[in-house]
Amino acid sequence: MDVAVIGGAGTVGVTTAYTLSLLKPDVDVTLVDVAEDAATGHAIDMRTALGHASHPAGRNFPNGDGTVRAAEPGAEAVAEADCVVMAASVPRPDDSAGRGGRLAFLERNGVLVEEIASWLGRVEPRPVVTVTNPLDPINYRLFRALDWDRRYCIGYALSETARLADQIAQRADVAPAAVSCPTMGEHGEHLVPVFSRATVDGEPVSFSADEREELTEAVNDLPWDVIRLRGHEETSRWVTGRGVASLVASVLEGGPSDPVCCSVPLDGEYGYRNLSLSVPVRLSADGVEEIVEWELSATERRKLDEAADAVGELCQ
Repeated sequence: MDVAVIGGAGTVGVTTAYTLSLLKPDVDVTLVDVAEDAATGHAIDMRTALGHASHPAGRNFPNGDGTVRAAEPGAEAVAEADCVVMAASVPRPDDSAGRGGRLAFLERNGVLVEEIASWLGRVEPRPVVTVTNPLDPINYRLFRALDWDRRYCIGYALSETARLADQIAQRADVAPAAVSCPTMGEHGEHLVPVFSRATVDGEPVSFSADEREELTEAVNDLPWDVIRLRGHEETSRWVTGRGVASLVASVLEGGPSDPVCCSVPLDGEYGYRNLSLSVPVRLSADGVEEIVEWELSATERRKLDEAADAVGELCQ
């Protein structure tokens, strides 16, 4: 199995690639980046890291046996990929380090993904997992630029789900793996936690209106807390890298049995068109098989409408 990571020398791209090589040991990874020397250096480092399987201390732990290589951007670099990760981005703008800061990337990253689409579109369609911010309008812009069936354009929006699980787990004094609470809407300020579907250890759990607001605000604050604590040039690389790698590995294996919330171009689902928004979908090795329309609470539906209004303006 082959995965090409566009922007593979960047923080999120290379973290995703390395994590994927451990989660999916047989995968072959190509780091595609205009920074050829950096991509080559990362490829060498990742490839030799897999050599820890050669000694007793590393032999019994996850070790990939696939290949890792670097390639300059172009259709040839992704021609053999079963799945593509779009992690390319312009450098962080000065005004992007606080809440709402993802929108500062919109204009320049929009141009960037259209440039990439000009050569990516020369290969046969295959799933593309987009990470580039601001996620929802960028995923929609990529979809329009590629002119592929919308099933192939999958926007990664699962970091909020992981952050929310961590917050709920701390309150319930359980491991995050015991928590399930999907998130819909925007990858940003108009996040919509689906509290009506929240469970802990498989049992439904409820929260007061104040608790729901506190949890949502905490999830929205967390990525900016990371930047404040680690520095302006940093990102939430670990939660994103693990999440993207998990999503890609799942797609390569035919998709999870249950719906997962991803940002996808909509054409009437939930009453929305001409935008990309995070909603529950069934995935396969060929991308989105089905968009699932959940019954939502009145509050969740209102917040989803607000998210659609905000994102729709950015997708024009």
